[in-house]
Amino acid sequence: MEPFTVLALILIFSTAIIFSPLGLGGGLIFMPILHYIMGWEIKIAIFGSLILVWSVALGSQFAHQKGGYGDIAMAKKGMQFGVPGAIIGVVLGFLLIEYVSDITIKMIALVIVSWICYKAILRILSKEDITGEAIGEMNEKYWLTGIFMGGMSSGLLGIGGGGIFVTMNRNYGGLDSKSSAGTAFMLAVMIVPTAIISHSLIDGNVSNLIEEATKIGVFVPLLVMFLSFSGAKYAIKYLPVKAITGLFILIISISVLKYIQEIIAMVI
Repeated sequence: MEPFTVLALILIFSTAIIFSPLGLGGGLIFMPILHYIMGWEIKIAIFGSLILVWSVALGSQFAHQKGGYGDIAMAKKGMQFGVPGAIIGVVLGFLLIEYVSDITIKMIALVIVSWICYKAILRILSKEDITGEAIGEMNEKYWLTGIFMGGMSSGLLGIGGGGIFVTMNRNYGGLDSKSSAGTAFMLAVMIVPTAIISHSLIDGNVSNLIEEATKIGVFVPLLVMFLSFSGAKYAIKYLPVKAITGLFILIISISVLKYIQEIIAMVI
């Protein structure tokens, strides 16, 4: 096995463990890993990232449900806006890559990742967030708009939308940190398959993904699912909110810097 492949696998498995308590599928990291470290074409990296994200969501959702965290009725309502958003995101991404440039995808990713990082920093600095209690009350209009945008980012960027879902659940859904994470995973479990199916129909990259991933790729999503369940089950009970949020900020900051580096290189 090549060194870059080993490094990519270590990062993928670590991301599954670390992100699982946060309501995040890890797409913020998976897509850059597959694209920059594995050298996959951007469209294939997005497709592969979505499969990994769904694996994390499945494992983490189960752990959160066992702990009593998450609102399934709320997730079902959000799905009605997130699923159309995912389809629109896939179509938009296809058009941008095919007729403009894949740098546009990276610029959009930079904006979204930076916003999520900014909101996470505000939460970790806020005295209101020490206990992980809800920050705001339910504002259905803003919440559903955010879920739609999360679904669209899923299809467009190969992420689960969890960073957006969690932020909207905390700020406009009236949920505490653990329930927002559990509900975010429920949303991802329902929405991400739409993005996966849409990508397979529009891009036709299933055969390309199989070729890139080889036989070992079959086992990676299964192991990711197990690790995410284990990570969520442990961290939900024992890790403080600020500790895992701080770790999240550190990890996605690396993606931010990588996107900035490539965008600057393209401009110059």
